[in-house]
Amino acid sequence: MATVELEHIAKIEGHAKLIIKIEKNELKNLELEIIEGARFFENILKEKKYNELPLISSRICGVCSPAHTIASIRAIEDAFGIEPNGDVKLLRELLTIGGLLQSHAMHLYFLVLPDYLGYGSALQMTSTHQDEINRALKIKRLGNRILNVIGGRDIHPLTTVVGGFSKAPSERDLKALLDELKTVQEDAVKTFELFSGLSYPNFEYKSTYMALHGTELLGDTISYLKNGTLKRLPHDHEKYMNEYFQYDSTAEFVVVEGKGYTVGPQARLNVNWDLLDKELQELVKIESPSFSPLSNVLFQSFEIMSGIKRAMKILHRLIDRPIKIKPPDEVKPKAATGIGVVEAPRGLLFHKFSFNKNGYCTYAKVTTPTSQNLRMVEDCLEAFVTEHLHMPKENLLAEVEKLIRAFDPCISCSAH
Repeated sequence: MATVELEHIAKIEGHAKLIIKIEKNELKNLELEIIEGARFFENILKEKKYNELPLISSRICGVCSPAHTIASIRAIEDAFGIEPNGDVKLLRELLTIGGLLQSHAMHLYFLVLPDYLGYGSALQMTSTHQDEINRALKIKRLGNRILNVIGGRDIHPLTTVVGGFSKAPSERDLKALLDELKTVQEDAVKTFELFSGLSYPNFEYKSTYMALHGTELLGDTISYLKNGTLKRLPHDHEKYMNEYFQYDSTAEFVVVEGKGYTVGPQARLNVNWDLLDKELQELVKIESPSFSPLSNVLFQSFEIMSGIKRAMKILHRLIDRPIKIKPPDEVKPKAATGIGVVEAPRGLLFHKFSFNKNGYCTYAKVTTPTSQNLRMVEDCLEAFVTEHLHMPKENLLAEVEKLIRAFDPCISCSAH
């Protein structure tokens, strides 16, 4: 039996390794081992008062801190029966878009692109692809700027509170943000053109795709596409999903009906393609549904374009009028359970909290996108390796790493 090991999967967030065992030209076993140290955020959240939870939750991930903050707040509001107004929802969506731009730009240009251009890292690209590096940093700075204006700083938002915002952005800052978005539109189009022109491995694997219903990153209805049929997920997702741990991993895995499924940009577009902006649909000419997990990279570049366009629409609705962001004068805690869900850059993010009558957390459950994708990553790897056993070892491992990176895994979040 031959054993092929990838001791360290490079250019992903966190630490993982891959072990492939082959006997007589047949795949016998494949193990994706998550070797990240366990992080006990759910226990840390217990016994904390409701207004402490968003600030603590945002520390689960520096990249996805806006999504964790908002998911946490939405779970609290769901428990206490608080409905924020339309302006608050718009600002939260803008904050979520800022996080998406930060994450997608860094992943695409610094982690994925070197693979397809024949470089070991983005640092090696600086002398020959400076335009691409500058474009990535420009989009990343735009995401930072959105978070700073709306959330109070570049990571771990400060102004988002239960029911509203503690501080409204100034009209001057909003207009400046709109101007900056306009200057980055061309960079977004060039990003999509770049990633549309790459040569991706010819590999498809049909999955179940799960995402919020609609074109916004914040919503209340979860849909999943299975075998061409679109269905709805019950509000209490825990009754539908099974979360488990594997003996060789510190990460949490999630399955639906005993099988893996996909969340993230590919799932968002597969589920909601018919609802998307028609101008963007005609511009990009993407076939949907797409069954290649590697197309998640292409869909990330699409979301940079669509995110900038959506952010501009939101700002046009907010500028030149008073913004209503005042939270409730008094939040009245009660013994209740609430669920908050947000589309983080990598896919659906669930927060579920239970509270006692004084507003202290008695139960906390965080289900991250990477936890939901990990089983599908393993399934895709098994199928891909089985199809490409004829490849030389080095070539096979290089293609396997491309496939893993296409999911944009955040290993630390999955080991929470």
